[in-house]
Amino acid sequence: MNPKLLTTALPIAQPPLVWATGTVQQILVQPGEKFYIFAVREVKDTVFLRIGDAHTGAPLVCVGADNLVFDLMKEAYFRKLSVEVGYRDFGPDPQAGINNLCIDRVSLTQ
Repeated sequence: MNPKLLTTALPIAQPPLVWATGTVQQILVQPGEKFYIFAVREVKDTVFLRIGDAHTGAPLVCVGADNLVFDLMKEAYFRKLSVEVGYRDFGPDPQAGINNLCIDRVSLTQ
């Protein structure tokens, strides 16, 4: 076996997990662009979070009612529940004009 062809697969480092706590103030859905954004209002700021692959930052192919993140964030919006959202910052998204903050996990509180 040629040693030049052997490579060691190293895990790709993910951005750190950051938490946003507040209420969902807005939902923006652009299914054609695979763009699903939730505005979470915190005490001093609003964070714009998106549904995407929390490991790579890539958009998901299809987001529907069976997507638990979408369902929980929608419930929080309509029921005015507080949310704690863990997300990862994959950097600027020039097309969207915002950073690619992908939701990793969601916790609802009353």
